[in-house]
Amino acid sequence: MKRQSATEKIEKAYFEMLENTHYSKITVTDIIRKAEISRTTFYRHYVDVFDMHQKVSDKLARCIIEECAVLIMKARSEQDYFDEVLKILNTQEKYILLISGENGSRYFFESMLRCAQELVPRIFAHCSEEFLFRLRFITIAMIGVYVRDVLDGREHSPDYIKLCKELINYDELSGGIYYAGEC
Repeated sequence: MKRQSATEKIEKAYFEMLENTHYSKITVTDIIRKAEISRTTFYRHYVDVFDMHQKVSDKLARCIIEECAVLIMKARSEQDYFDEVLKILNTQEKYILLISGENGSRYFFESMLRCAQELVPRIFAHCSEEFLFRLRFITIAMIGVYVRDVLDGREHSPDYIKLCKELINYDELSGGIYYAGEC
């Protein structure tokens, strides 16, 4: 059996606590008890609970954006991309809800935006600025609509995909992104 690292224990404890407690009410003592780690171990990784919340949010956001970027490069059509991004979001739904829901904060959304701003140009460095803007917009728009649906307790339906498509003009974008053409 694989042994959990200290950060894995801390993150697991934190997400469990977010199920019933607002992040601003969670203390270091609460976390170290739940994670069964020492105070020194906690402070080796984080300055305080707010720092931990930001780092956990950043990690989740980066993970989602990186997976989306990989899918963009592999997608054969915009429908493939939408379907695959929905799968990623569905696998992370519990964590998205906890970190951004009633016990979480808006920081997660800010982190998503920063990650998209940072990673997309790095992955698609040879593309035009307009193309990069549209690519960042696609990813953030999909995640934004998805998270809104999750927080409102709505099912993800074809209407979700339709709304995302309406936000993006694929005729102008598709040549460089989905068919391995030039950007």
